[in-house]
Amino acid sequence: MVLPLCFIGMMLKIIRERETTHGDAHKTFTLAGDLISSLMIHKEGCAIEPHEFAVINILHKVARIISGSYADDHWDDIEGYAQLGKKLHKELTESGQGG
Repeated sequence: MVLPLCFIGMMLKIIRERETTHGDAHKTFTLAGDLISSLMIHKEGCAIEPHEFAVINILHKVARIISGSYADDHWDDIEGYAQLGKKLHKELTESGQGG
């Protein structure tokens, strides 16, 4: 599949814009990978629970905050993931399935 030049140009523009708020992709992904790897080591091969996936999304946002510039979106997303993770963790604990 060949992409039209206008689409490729639009993608490159978005990537350049995101580097401002998200930081250099390699640096951001390396930091996010290190943070998530620490979580996975702690899990010792156990499956990721839904509320823990919220934590992974928060760690990715933390990497963007550290590597990029200020953006409301990162902080708002962390707040949203925290609320979802809290709800899911509470439901899991109250169901007696874990916690």
